[in-house]
Amino acid sequence: MDLKTFVCNIAYSPFGNKLVSLVGGQRWYAELHVRSEKKKLLANAKKEFEKESALGTFDDYKKALEKHWVSYSEYANQYEFYRKPEEERDEYVSRLKMAYFYWRYAPGVAKSVFRNKTMFLKAFNKYIHRKWLYAPESSFEDYEQLVTSFDCIVKPCDGKLGKGVFKIFKDADHNDDRKVYESCVKNRMLVEQCIVACDELKAFHPQSLNTIRVVTIANQEKACVFSGVFRTGVGESVVDNSHKGGVSVQINVENGIVETDGANTSGERFVCHPDSGIVFKGFKIPQWNDVVATCCEAAKQSRNPITGWDVVVNNHGEVEFIEANYGPDMDMMQTRYNAGAKKKIFGLIKEYCGIEMK
Repeated sequence: MDLKTFVCNIAYSPFGNKLVSLVGGQRWYAELHVRSEKKKLLANAKKEFEKESALGTFDDYKKALEKHWVSYSEYANQYEFYRKPEEERDEYVSRLKMAYFYWRYAPGVAKSVFRNKTMFLKAFNKYIHRKWLYAPESSFEDYEQLVTSFDCIVKPCDGKLGKGVFKIFKDADHNDDRKVYESCVKNRMLVEQCIVACDELKAFHPQSLNTIRVVTIANQEKACVFSGVFRTGVGESVVDNSHKGGVSVQINVENGIVETDGANTSGERFVCHPDSGIVFKGFKIPQWNDVVATCCEAAKQSRNPITGWDVVVNNHGEVEFIEANYGPDMDMMQTRYNAGAKKKIFGLIKEYCGIEMK
């Protein structure tokens, strides 16, 4: 175990979490992170404004960064702040503002479970219907049996944004299995049986597992879903992550029907999926009521205030968890609706967590 993992295990234990909260460590950590991130955002924006294609002005961006904590991407592409008057800008909550909330208020014990995919699979095994193994804790024989029996997806145990993910096909040439296994052990990879989505979700882009991001806010007594996003891959990508070029649409949380066109993080809009041609608006998410009930049940157990659950309805009609994020971004929801959600989000935080956000 490396030093970073050792320190995190102590800090994110029940005792460590209480100690950090008692001395105000989470607040210090959050405020220091915000200062650091603002400097990075300003430096990145400066590079963008050196290009002729930059939108808005650098002085205007600096004002928006100081007051609203927005990145250049949010300012120029996602929320188009450069076009908006101040009263409209104030309706949005930035990624950094939400990150501050997560850094300060998400309990360490929840962070450890959601950061480590192996811990997540164990903690929420009730909602996991696939076979999997963690390479460093598995024999080569177990690994080989899994990858020759099923198509598998391989991902870093603590990865994010779809980085480092690849597939192993059961019918492929397995002459290099030993070499791949050793690489998986060295890089702390998780190997999972590929989930087959139900036909309705799969049809949009068969090359990737098209998932549903369900955002809950909860305490131990109650939970609700306040955002639902359907995400699809594009082209040859095996992941649907928006940071890998995926297209996503917003779901009406009351009835499970898609009510926006698709969009990606570059601000491009799509009436139909760019590959399959299926129209997004009006699509009904299968078994939406089951999806909501399952996520709310898990949210109350998680002890985490706001969670982004990545789920799918598989080909057996089961609601299955892929993974979850203890600090989900709100950019997808605000981008798809082209409207800010700060008032709604901060209102729910006050209702469920008793915390006044500004």
